[in-house]
Amino acid sequence: MNNEFIKYHAASDTYIVQKKAYFEDAVAIDGNMMVGAGANFWNGLTVSGSLELGKGSFVKGDVKAENAIIGSRTKITGSVDVENGLTLLDEVAIAGSATCGGEMLVRPGCSVAFAKADSTLELIGKVDVKEIESGTKVIVRSE
Repeated sequence: MNNEFIKYHAASDTYIVQKKAYFEDAVAIDGNMMVGAGANFWNGLTVSGSLELGKGSFVKGDVKAENAIIGSRTKITGSVDVENGLTLLDEVAIAGSATCGGEMLVRPGCSVAFAKADSTLELIGKVDVKEIESGTKVIVRSE
């Protein structure tokens, strides 16, 4: 892993990644992670704690975390698997599935191939979710 783009904040156990950073290898973090805008992960991203992925980021692989907020206009070619809550901000594109063990919030313009939330799936505005796991409680709201 390329450490030149990462700073560590010990008090909050958070790794902070500068904007427009890039990582060629898979990234695995034991703790929380905040990622600046426009970061590129050319492989998977695994975080044991909370993940805040900056807007306009790109992940070519799967994303795994305890909780996650995916910034607007982020593209993920793999799947997103989150243990608790997942928030997809405006115009996030996930080529694979988005699954979470809690509540999932999907904002306008998002595109997801498959969605599954153990608690509630909330769709806001015009979203493109191709398939939803049967038995998932869905709430649909306009903007």
